[in-house]
Amino acid sequence: MAETCYSQGKKILLMPEQQPNGTWRCRFVIPGLLESTMGTSVDAPLGRYKSEWDAKTAAFSLAKKAIDNSCVARETDPSGRKA
Repeated sequence: MAETCYSQGKKILLMPEQQPNGTWRCRFVIPGLLESTMGTSVDAPLGRYKSEWDAKTAAFSLAKKAIDNSCVARETDPSGRKA
């Protein structure tokens, strides 16, 4: 079941799942964000997180970073200068 949270007014859907070995990972989706619409809390081998909370926290952190990066990119014009 997906959980909804927000960062800078952007919706983030968190989808935690428990692995067969008892550890957790969490996928996330940011609807409407072109640069990175889907990711996961596991940029390392599966089973990194011992709790659902840790997996969701890591996924939210990565999603927030993607949103922050997209906001910075929009504020910068093609020449690389701040708009």
